[in-house]
Amino acid sequence: MSSYEVELADDWAYGGGVLHGGWLVSTVTELALREVEHPHPLATSAHFVSAASVGPAVVDVEVLRAGRSVSSIRARLRQDEKVRVEVLVSAGTLHPSEPYWSRGDEPPLLRPAEECTRSRMREGAPRNGIVENVDVRYDGDVWRDRGTGRGEFAGWMRLVSGQEPDPLTLLTLCDALPPVTLDLGMDGWVPTIEYTVLVRALPAPGWLRAVQRARLLQDGWLDEECEIWDSTGRLVAQARQLAGFRA
Repeated sequence: MSSYEVELADDWAYGGGVLHGGWLVSTVTELALREVEHPHPLATSAHFVSAASVGPAVVDVEVLRAGRSVSSIRARLRQDEKVRVEVLVSAGTLHPSEPYWSRGDEPPLLRPAEECTRSRMREGAPRNGIVENVDVRYDGDVWRDRGTGRGEFAGWMRLVSGQEPDPLTLLTLCDALPPVTLDLGMDGWVPTIEYTVLVRALPAPGWLRAVQRARLLQDGWLDEECEIWDSTGRLVAQARQLAGFRA
């Protein structure tokens, strides 16, 4: 087992110093991949045990199996001797090949990114590290039109830094759209309990298109499914998470 000391900066924090879950998973997974020869996170599943905070932390990495086509890794983020995030990674190597078969699902139909509305902070709202780091553009004013009842958000996205998307970036961006509860007209905290991402292909440079939707909100729990397509129209990531709703 290997251990890495890390400093969790506030770059991706929002609200009262809460760190973005997708960014945490990407950070932990990047360290986990250092222990194997396979460079890409094919399947990543994270359980958020307790809330991580800005400051020092330790990531413990254990290689469960190092195979020829796939390696299995367990990684754990700890702070103050408490487990914050537990991550399992199936790592492999993605190649720029064409799909053998596809159901034919299409990316969301959106106006060109240049004509869409960029996500912005609402007046008086606390800082949001997602908005600061991800340029998300919606086909319409989602804040003015909120409460459609569809339980869905769709838009263009790319990193503000100009960095082109890669498999690790996708782990973050699959958790970058607003919680679908906002489209249901519901304000409240939506903490993620479990988060799984499948990276399906190496993303091409340029804008990504993403859609996030829910199927069921019941007893204070909801699911959120996210799909991301690259600039060529290829599906490059699929994600699902279980989250709570706290009014």
